[in-house]
Amino acid sequence: MDTTNILSTMPLYHDSMTYVDCAGDDTVAQELETYLKSHGFSAKADKSMIVVNENDIDHILVHFLKETNRLDYKIRKIDSENLLLSKEVQLEDFGFFRCEMCGYALSSQEELLVHRRAHGIQLL
Repeated sequence: MDTTNILSTMPLYHDSMTYVDCAGDDTVAQELETYLKSHGFSAKADKSMIVVNENDIDHILVHFLKETNRLDYKIRKIDSENLLLSKEVQLEDFGFFRCEMCGYALSSQEELLVHRRAHGIQLL
C-alpha cells in the first residue's frame, strides 16, 4: 500500500504515527476511524489501513473491540509503528492438528502422534 497519499492528508499533531492494518476488512477500518475520531484522535482510513497520529493506541483498540463486541479479534504489534487488527481463526478450522504441549501445528493426526512422542507422551 502506498502511504504517501494518506500521509499528505494527516495533520501533524504528534511526533509519531501508528499504522493499523485491519487485514482487508474495510468495514472494521471505517468503524475504527470513526471511533478514534470520536475519542479525539486524528485518524484517516484508506481501505483497510488506518493511520493515527498517536504512538500508543493499543488501549484504545482494546476498548474499540470490547465496545463493538469483536471479542474474537486480536491486536498484534508488528513493530513500533505497525499493528495488525484481525479476527483470530483457529488452525483446526483449516484441518490442522495442534500439539497440546507446545502449540505446534501439524497437517495430519499421524504427524501429531509422532510429534507427541518428542515430548515423551506415550499413547496406547
